[in-house]
Amino acid sequence: MSEDDETRAGASDPERFVREVLGESPYGKQVEILNAVARSRRVSVVGCHGSGKDWAAARAVLWWVCSMSPAKVIVTGPTTRQIDDIVWREIRTAYSRAADLLGGRMFRTSRYEIDEETFALGFATNSPYNLQGFHSPNLLAVITEAHAAREMDIDAVRRLNPSRLLMTGNPFVVAGSFYDSHHSKRDLYVTVQIGADDTPNVAEGRVVVPGMVSQEDIDDRKQDWGEEDPMYIGGVLGRFPDSLDEIVVPLPLAMKAAQRSLRAEGDVVVACDVARFGRDRTVVVRRQGPVARIVWRTRGSDTMQIAGFLKSYCDSERVDTLVVDDAGVGGGVVDRLRQMRLGRTRLVPFLGGGRAVKQDRFANRTTEVWWAMRDRYLEGYLDTDDDAALIGQVSSRRYDVGDSRVALEKKTKMHRSPDEADALAMTFAAGREGVRVWV
Repeated sequence: MSEDDETRAGASDPERFVREVLGESPYGKQVEILNAVARSRRVSVVGCHGSGKDWAAARAVLWWVCSMSPAKVIVTGPTTRQIDDIVWREIRTAYSRAADLLGGRMFRTSRYEIDEETFALGFATNSPYNLQGFHSPNLLAVITEAHAAREMDIDAVRRLNPSRLLMTGNPFVVAGSFYDSHHSKRDLYVTVQIGADDTPNVAEGRVVVPGMVSQEDIDDRKQDWGEEDPMYIGGVLGRFPDSLDEIVVPLPLAMKAAQRSLRAEGDVVVACDVARFGRDRTVVVRRQGPVARIVWRTRGSDTMQIAGFLKSYCDSERVDTLVVDDAGVGGGVVDRLRQMRLGRTRLVPFLGGGRAVKQDRFANRTTEVWWAMRDRYLEGYLDTDDDAALIGQVSSRRYDVGDSRVALEKKTKMHRSPDEADALAMTFAAGREGVRVWV
C-alpha cells in the first residue's frame, strides 16, 4: 500500500485511521467516541479521571483534518493548561507517529495546518481569540473540560454551527449545558459514559496503558473518599452525583474554586488543624483574602514539632493571625506557642465544640466557621488548591437545620476526618470577618 493509500485508508473510518495510519490501538470506549464523532452531529463524553477521553479527542482532531478538505477544527476549554499541555500534547504525540503520511505542518503553538483552509487550532476560552471568526463547511468543535466551561463560551461555539460538536468532561456539575447533554437534552446528543471499570488497566487487572486509571488508583480513592463521596462517584465511577441540598459546599462550587486565579489581598491568616498520631493529618492552611493554600501537612508529628513549624513559618512569612485547634492534643501546641512568643503574630486558640459567636444561628463554633467558608464558595470569592482531599471533604460534609440552628454532620459519621477542610474553615475564625447565614 502506498503512502497515499495508507492515508486515505481511514478517510471515512476514524477507527481504521487510528489503527492503520497512526499505528495505535484504541480500547472499546475510545472506539465508541471516534465512531460517534464520525456519525453524529453532537457527541458528549463524560468519564472518570484517567479514562483516555483526551486521547480519543486528539485522534478525532487529526482524523478530521486529514480526511477532508477544506476542514477546520477548534479545540477549546476553560484553561490554557488543559489545551496546550494535555489535548495538544496528545495531538503532537499522535502526529509524530505518522508525520510522513499525514504531511502538513505541526507548529510549536497549538496549531496543525495542511493549508490555509484546512487546519486545527487550540486555545483556551480565556484567551483573546474571537470564536466568531471560524467557519468552514467541515468544522469540528471540541470542548474539553466541558463541565468547567462557561455557558457563554459553549454558546459561542454553538453559534458557529459546527458540522460536529464533541464535548468531553468529568461528572462534577449538576447543572449547565454539559450536564443537560446527559440528562434533559440527552436526545440531542450521542452520549458516551466511561467508568474506571471500562478502562483496560482495570478490566485486565494489570497496567496495559501507563498513566490510565488502575485498580490501585481505585482502591486508594475508595480508602481516601469512601464509595458514597461525590468525588468517588464522579472521579471513579464516572457518574454524575446526586444534587444534595444538605451538602455544605456543592461539588461544582468546590471544583470552580480550585480553578480560579484571584488576587491575594489583606491580612495573612494561617490555621492549623492538629492531629497527633494515627490516620488523621495535621494540616496548615494559609489564606490571604480569597486565596487559600495548603502550606504543610503531616502525619505522626508530635506537638513540639508542630509548634516549631508554626513558629518558624509565622516568623518568616509575616503572618498576621495564627488560628490553632485548642482541643485535645492541639492544646499542647497552643501552650508551647505561648511559651515561644510569636512576636507580631496574633494567636487565636480555636475550640470547635465551643459556643458560636451567633449562638442563635449555629450549633457550635466549627459550624459557624464552616458556614463563613461556605459563604465564600457561594460568592465565587475563593481560590483554593486543586487538592482532591480538600475538594472531597468540603463537598461531602452535610448539615442539618434543627431548632432553628445549623449543625454540621458529626465527624464520626464521615468516612474520614475532614482535616484539610477544617483547616481552611478555621482561617475564618480570625475574628475580623463577619459571618452571614445562607440556608
